[in-house]
Amino acid sequence: MNKCGKTLRECEPKSGNVYLMGFMGCGKTKIGSLLADRLGRTFIDTDARIAADSGMTIVEIFEKEGENSFRKRESDLLRSIANSRGYVVSLGGGAVVNPDNWKIISGSGFTITLSYPPEIIARRLARQTDRPLIKQYRGQARLDRIASLMQVRSIHYQKADLVLHLNREVAPERVADALHAFLAEFS
Repeated sequence: MNKCGKTLRECEPKSGNVYLMGFMGCGKTKIGSLLADRLGRTFIDTDARIAADSGMTIVEIFEKEGENSFRKRESDLLRSIANSRGYVVSLGGGAVVNPDNWKIISGSGFTITLSYPPEIIARRLARQTDRPLIKQYRGQARLDRIASLMQVRSIHYQKADLVLHLNREVAPERVADALHAFLAEFS
């Protein structure tokens, strides 16, 4: 049995969606896009789709409407995606914290967590200002905020069917190749 409570064959992604989850900056979008190409599937980045559908950036949604509005948009989109099959989906970093979202995601596909230590994430996000939950933090304060958010979310990330924790930088192409090989083994 694996973390979805079924055998790997029962969780297999052949007909369902493949969901990539993990903290911001862990490479879900890049790796997801590459994995979708390798699997011959359509790629959806939920944050990008929400921004496109709303006509606002994620930061603007947070500033103008608040996080709750963003999370509602996120849940609505996940329900829509779950009614279809054959996607590779990059989830927003906090999507799986909502228990209803987790039921939707885990019930409609194979879940994969991508994980890096907070120091690598902080280095990757050092110059980014488009991340609403960390944009006001700099230097050590940003690293501390990232570590704190990761700690809170880690229990949710660990529920994935597959958890890939990397302790050093790895090229997105290599990660996508490894995930593709893993998924091909069980499809």
